[in-house]
Amino acid sequence: MKNINRIKIYATLFMLLVIEIAVFKNLAIFGTRPELLLIFTVFFGFHFGIARGMEAGLVSGILKDVFSITGFGINIFSFIAIGFLAGFLKNKLIKENFITQFTFSMLSVLILSSVYFLYLAEIVKNDIGTGFWKVVLYKGLYTAIFAPFLFFIFTLVFSPKET
Repeated sequence: MKNINRIKIYATLFMLLVIEIAVFKNLAIFGTRPELLLIFTVFFGFHFGIARGMEAGLVSGILKDVFSITGFGINIFSFIAIGFLAGFLKNKLIKENFITQFTFSMLSVLILSSVYFLYLAEIVKNDIGTGFWKVVLYKGLYTAIFAPFLFFIFTLVFSPKET
């Protein structure tokens, strides 16, 4: 896809952030919300390659960092890495398969959470414990459940129109 409508991309990212913060605040399961921006980053990497995946990751990471209490840059680094990995695996996985979408989204939450874990372990200088990883599992499952549905919607919205 040569001409990508960046306004549509950035508007979608902002809308996903609002939904993630406002709507899922009241729909939290075990205190977790799905990572909608992460799913978007994975989608863009899978469908448009490394550069677009990293771009979606950069913008997603900036948005998350602006509205996050963690150290600025952690989300940017994590989301760019996930966008790169998804783009790298673009032609190696069956991206249309819901099992691939589910599994890779869950693994992406694990990657994101591992970076948080390393950051927190360095800051707190204490064992965070198994409770942290239980929350990661819930967050990963919650995110992965939404991934196939959002992939379907993103495919409709961002696929090139036949003329």
